[in-house]
Formats: sequence, structure tokens, C-alpha cells
Amino acid sequence: QENVFGRSKADSVEMDDDVKPPTAHIARVVMEDDEGEEIEIFRRSVPYGTVTEHGLHFVAFSADPHRFTAMLQRMFGAAEDGLRDRLTDFSTPVTGAYWFVPSVQALGDALG
Repeated sequence: QENVFGRSKADSVEMDDDVKPPTAHIARVVMEDDEGEEIEIFRRSVPYGTVTEHGLHFVAFSADPHRFTAMLQRMFGAAEDGLRDRLTDFSTPVTGAYWFVPSVQALGDALG
């Protein structure tokens, strides 16, 4: 599990880069820009289910939709390095969607 997630199981501490597999989830979704700053999104996960049907609702927000697109590409092997997130060996995405949620200022500007 630690190699899949890139964190220690006991205390959820991120592995050092020299021992963290490049296919670990945290290695695939944590990205940096050209200046070395982390490219961030706001994300939340909520588990749901019963004994027979269960899963995880995942929601992410970003001022730039390209951030999440790049993370998905890195997770599913569509980035330049071709590596795939090991978490996808154990989970199956069922659906997904993008929504545009304008800021109050953008709504005001659009409505005049």
C-alpha cells in the first residue's frame, strides 16, 4: 500500500523522493511549475456505500481547468513519461464531469 500511495501506512507521512516510486499516487498528482512551485487544486474525497456497493466521491476545484487535466493525464499514462498511477490498479472510475463555476465578479461582469 505504501508504494501505491507514496505515504507511510502508520502515520501517512509522504515518502522521500529517493524511495518514492514514480508510479505512486502522490508522485503522479503532485506537480510543480517551471519555478518549482507546487501546482495546486482544492480537493475533497468522501467515501460512500454499503457492503455490496461502495466507492469514493471525489471533487476538485481549480481556477485553471488545465491543472486537473494534467493530473488526470499523469494518472492514466497519457503524460509524456507514459507512467500510470498505481492507484488505478485498484480503482475503477465510473463517471466524471467538468463544471464551470464562475466567480461572483465574473457573473456580475457578464450580467453588466
